[in-house]
Amino acid sequence: MGMEAELELKRLVFQLLLTTENRTTDFLELITGETMIPCVLKQVTATQTPLLAVKEGVRDAVLRESLLRAGKSGLVVSQNIAVMYPDFIPLPIHLKLAQKKEGIGKIMRDLNIRSTRTILDFGWKKPEHTTDLNGNPYPVTFAQNPAVPYKQYTITFEEFTTPGLHLLEYFNPRMLEGKEVRAGRTRDLF
Repeated sequence: MGMEAELELKRLVFQLLLTTENRTTDFLELITGETMIPCVLKQVTATQTPLLAVKEGVRDAVLRESLLRAGKSGLVVSQNIAVMYPDFIPLPIHLKLAQKKEGIGKIMRDLNIRSTRTILDFGWKKPEHTTDLNGNPYPVTFAQNPAVPYKQYTITFEEFTTPGLHLLEYFNPRMLEGKEVRAGRTRDLF
């Protein structure tokens, strides 16, 4: 495969990552060929009103910041900010999230709880323009890149009509470096 075709395929992979309504963790594992390992940086009661408006008024919310690392290479693949609304999250998921040991995507996959994702925004930002969910400046781990892909979305669980999670994910644009992308799979170039 020529260099231009390889670059175009990688652009397509990122476009799919940013627009998929499926679990991001599953997609990241598929394109990197590695298991994602979560690292919860912070999980606290939210003190600022999150961007997501809850129709019933102000609700309890939990702010969670985390990283996903590729299990084999250790590369930070994504940096994530989530606002969790316990009133709108199934209890088994809420209990697992409180333990801070697993990523949201893995918990949802393991418990096989149905949900709907609604993408609010996606694209690429210069590292100096990355923000949190309230629009405040937010530094990303991979700021040495000229632009960082991101995706903002909500997750509504089957038994609720109000979103239980509001997420903003920043992705490391170098996660595919050293990988040859082929239709349907990636493989290490080592």
